[in-house]
Amino acid sequence: MTKNLTLFDADTSTVEQSLNQHFADWVAFRQTSKSKARSERPLSEESANVYAEMWHAFAKFCAERDLALQEVTVTDLETFLTIRGSGPDAFRPRQTTRGPDLTARYANRYLVLIQKVTQFIAKREGIEANRAAATLRERPEYQYAEAADKDPPPEYLEEGQARSLISYLTRAPRPDSAEKFTWKTVRDRTAVALMLGAGLSPGDVRGLKLDGVITTGGKKAGVPWKLSVEGNGNSPSRETPIADWAGRQLAFWLKVRTQQSMPGNYVFPSTMKGTQWSHTRCFEASRDVMEDAKLGKDDGGLYKLRHTFALRQLRKGKSEADVARWLGFLDVSSMERYRRIVLNYQSAA
Repeated sequence: MTKNLTLFDADTSTVEQSLNQHFADWVAFRQTSKSKARSERPLSEESANVYAEMWHAFAKFCAERDLALQEVTVTDLETFLTIRGSGPDAFRPRQTTRGPDLTARYANRYLVLIQKVTQFIAKREGIEANRAAATLRERPEYQYAEAADKDPPPEYLEEGQARSLISYLTRAPRPDSAEKFTWKTVRDRTAVALMLGAGLSPGDVRGLKLDGVITTGGKKAGVPWKLSVEGNGNSPSRETPIADWAGRQLAFWLKVRTQQSMPGNYVFPSTMKGTQWSHTRCFEASRDVMEDAKLGKDDGGLYKLRHTFALRQLRKGKSEADVARWLGFLDVSSMERYRRIVLNYQSAA
């Protein structure tokens, strides 16, 4: 489990420390739970990391207002969700927002997390649980946030945009350019390349291991053509193909990584020491690559790259079953949202 779940900064207030300890206790309970209930199963490391960043932002909000968990009201939660959607800063990653506000789906997930931790603490201490999050979730916009018909069509890159991004990601540094080109530049562009060229999610990128890069059996010696991606709480382990251009970019990054003598098994380490990229830093670095490529920071988020990969594969005639497997979907019915776009595209052609 990650180290940051129970560590507190020396300047952290008592309220914030208390709230973060509540969260750490809830995670510890989940990790040792033998329950088969989905709400009590052990968390994957990726899920725990994401929840930790979400909760720590909530704890910081409460600490600034000197609010204990039992004192939080519906109005407080409404204010928090509004602030959370108005970022960006280190505590307000906006990959799950559209425009100035959080999506109802992501806001609901915040409320679910707060409700779960609140109920856990109340049960442990034998007190009545604060119902603010539960009450807010009864509103229609949150109550039906996860409904299938509320699922918006995926945002994706038009073919011209995809080609422009590929050109940007794979271009060599220009001798006459003032552009700063470091190992991090190559790492960040290659990470984005695998989101577009192999359908990886940001979490997949962060967790990708060197022994998951497959070069044997490819068209060109030493050039990766397939990735073995570890499973997590949301998707199974899988193998996914890499587009030729993305494979060459990955080979270039691995060469740079070797030249820098980086230890560890992570393909995309955060530092020269080989430590894992954090959720927030990976998002920020990848988002900046998108902005530098003139595709905007927040328009559709990073998942539009994964969606574009799926649509490109379907348009090439790959089966829905194959693409679903490459993306790590457990149910092929998840491809329905892509099917509508492909059919419209074919009708317009």
